[in-house]
Amino acid sequence: MTQKANMSPNIYWMLVDASQNPPEPGQVLSTSELAKFASFRFPKRRDEWLLGRWAAKSLASSLPEYHPFPLDQIEIINSPEGAPYIQVLNGSATHCSLSLSHSGKMALCALSMVHALHVGVDLEKIETRTETFVLDYFTPAECRLVETFHDETRAEAVTLIWSAKESMLKALGVGLRQDTRSVEVRALRGIPYETGVDWNKIEIGEPGTEGHAWSAWWQLRGEYILTLAAFAATQAEIQSVRLVQKQE
Repeated sequence: MTQKANMSPNIYWMLVDASQNPPEPGQVLSTSELAKFASFRFPKRRDEWLLGRWAAKSLASSLPEYHPFPLDQIEIINSPEGAPYIQVLNGSATHCSLSLSHSGKMALCALSMVHALHVGVDLEKIETRTETFVLDYFTPAECRLVETFHDETRAEAVTLIWSAKESMLKALGVGLRQDTRSVEVRALRGIPYETGVDWNKIEIGEPGTEGHAWSAWWQLRGEYILTLAAFAATQAEIQSVRLVQKQE
């Protein structure tokens, strides 16, 4: 994290909220995206989807690769597996890893322009989850980790573990279609949350296998937890990653 910018792969990220007044759909969405936007029955779903697209396109347009294109010419397409990727108006898909998440009136996205660096993000409201939920979705090691947190921090810890697992599964391009116990949170830092801390590290991996080289981070924004997970082929590649915030 201390290497010079030109020596390290970057993960660019952006957080937006509805109070920033996203543009009208016609200024953000392509023709095909406008059709999908209109297909949503409920205004809340439309608003959240538009906010996520605006966040992802604003993040992409902040990078040189996408400067020539207005937002309505940058399309966010989903693969058959559901993973999002970027396609510009001329039909070419870019070699990047994109992830986005929205909850309530906020949207979080992250983007890697390094072909071998895969990213996933999740935005989760802190809520109390039952013991049955933990036993059903967490590995035995994660269940033991939860037991180390007292009542006043348990909801935060469980939400954080769940969110980190979602981010990992998004980075793998599979989402919740894959067993949540196929990825694992091994250690947490920063609970209870330390005021003034930006991103806290999370120790993660794939149980029972060497798997990929992983890194993950989290932070608290009000009653929401943000997580960002990434993997690369080697530990050296992932350890040199820099998180770069972009502002709308």
